[in-house]
Amino acid sequence: MRTDYLICALVLASMLVNCAFGQSETAFGERQAVGKITNGSINEASGLVASGENPRYFWTHNDSGDKARIFLIDDSANHKKTYYLQGIVAHDWEDIGMMERQGTHYLIVGDIGDNGAKRRSITIHVFEEPKLVDHSPTVDTIPKNKIASFTLKYEDGPRDAESLFFDPLDGRLYLISKREPAVGVYWTDLPDVPRDTLILRKTASLPLTFITAADISVDGRELLMKNLLGVFYWTRRPGESVPQMLSRPGIRLPYLPEPQGEAIAFSRDGKSYYTLSEKAFGMDVILYFYKRL
Repeated sequence: MRTDYLICALVLASMLVNCAFGQSETAFGERQAVGKITNGSINEASGLVASGENPRYFWTHNDSGDKARIFLIDDSANHKKTYYLQGIVAHDWEDIGMMERQGTHYLIVGDIGDNGAKRRSITIHVFEEPKLVDHSPTVDTIPKNKIASFTLKYEDGPRDAESLFFDPLDGRLYLISKREPAVGVYWTDLPDVPRDTLILRKTASLPLTFITAADISVDGRELLMKNLLGVFYWTRRPGESVPQMLSRPGIRLPYLPEPQGEAIAFSRDGKSYYTLSEKAFGMDVILYFYKRL
């Protein structure tokens, strides 16, 4: 809701003024606009991840209320293709991640939003990443029998979350809660096929709130998180686990707040990061780029 975001923006502004988190870092340059979303169907972009099969492309999707579909855009924000997930209902999609197993790339779509913290369980959908074929139609369908849907439950009760990532080093899925004054970091192993409900176990807390997006680099050595007003960055030392990495303060990276900025992703080569927001207050949806210096 718009009121929700306005209130949280004020809260976050106060928190960031009175309690700086980490140090500012100039390893990445200032924001550059690389393109405007012109496909009207992409109006509440909530997740973003670099494609593994289609160089210089990104996957995105809308927030709650949309159909079960993902969009492929290039690094100038041009829409290339839409895929519908057959037989899937989108309750509150909030983030999208990438997983590679035995040389195959899989997309992970997180139906993990829960504004009122009332859902007894949440769901992620995992499927092999589509690869573009020349002259293919702009709309296609991923068959239901190609989608693995996993049910997840928090060990300490329902949580709202908008962020997930799959760690290529330890092979675990991580979710970051959203609304607590100090958000929680949760993990679960992700089996090859769905079975019993997966339990999300809390492994860390961070002195941040309203985390709306996260992404990990292809090699698992760098991690990004963002809220409405800032981007936070961690680097991983050799042999470190995710909790050990997050035990150190994150570094504040360059970021200019967007109307409802809910998506962030590393480029596939790790030389930059991108952000994307919902279409709010009649403003254009712009794909922004922050280049590593």
